Amino acid sequence: MSIAIYVLCALAALGCAVLLGLGARRVRSRMLVWSAICFGLLTLANIVLVLDFVVFPGPDVRLWPVRQGLSVLAIGALIYGLIMEDR
Repeated sequence: MSIAIYVLCALAALGCAVLLGLGARRVRSRMLVWSAICFGLLTLANIVLVLDFVVFPGPDVRLWPVRQGLSVLAIGALIYGLIMEDR
């Protein structure tokens, strides 16, 4: 059951990234570009989550630093976009 939730989270983030990217392309909004980048990175974090818990479940491969790094980058991109768009 948890595998389905992880995969659905990755697909939802990918859908958001694609829709935000298409919207950014249509209306030429930088904030939408930063949001698409954020959701793209969150998609990668969710894919790494699936790899970490499903493909490599043992303690030999630890992917949590990659997951956390991607999540921090995603939030950082969104905050950077918010700050730069405000100016």
